[in-house]
Amino acid sequence: MHEILITGFTPFDGRPVNASWIAASALARKGEWRGHRLRAIEIPVCWGAPRLALAQALQTGTPSLILSMGEGEPGIFRLETRARNVRRERADNVGRMPAGEPNSPTGPDERRSSFACQALCDALSAQGIPVRLSEDAGAYLCEELLYTLEEFKETEPAINQVLFVHVPPWGTPLQWQGKARVCDEALLQEFGEAMLPAILPQP
Repeated sequence: MHEILITGFTPFDGRPVNASWIAASALARKGEWRGHRLRAIEIPVCWGAPRLALAQALQTGTPSLILSMGEGEPGIFRLETRARNVRRERADNVGRMPAGEPNSPTGPDERRSSFACQALCDALSAQGIPVRLSEDAGAYLCEELLYTLEEFKETEPAINQVLFVHVPPWGTPLQWQGKARVCDEALLQEFGEAMLPAILPQP
């Protein structure tokens, strides 16, 4: 059985929850999907944590797909298409600043998403889901994670696809399939269940 690894982040900036982890854990509770085992990990909002968390996850499984999520802006789901090798001067959850170092001292200036983001955007938009492509992942832990995902995809033969999505902040309003909704667990689970068929269509 192939594995889909789903990642979300811990809360940050004093928020009680992080919508990305709510989405990841809710989707993983399904257990499996079309012969794929679903597993979720929560990544600390700490500089360097994405690389460590992914490396540890690969020691206990070999995911063919890694679907990562972070908390973005209200009202929209963003499919991130570019990861820059930079870190914003912003403290993480333990108060550590990046001190000017990049995500990878030997990596390229940027990595483009290897996923077919435009096709996924079109498929989700057709379902009335507010979604758009983005080239600015924020230069914080989300951008570090996307950069690391693409690096791991290059070096780990078992990983076929990686994707990073920003979800709206927890509790914020949005228009979903023509109706006013709030970003809560039910909506995030609906989003995840809409994503999987678009990412891995029925053979």
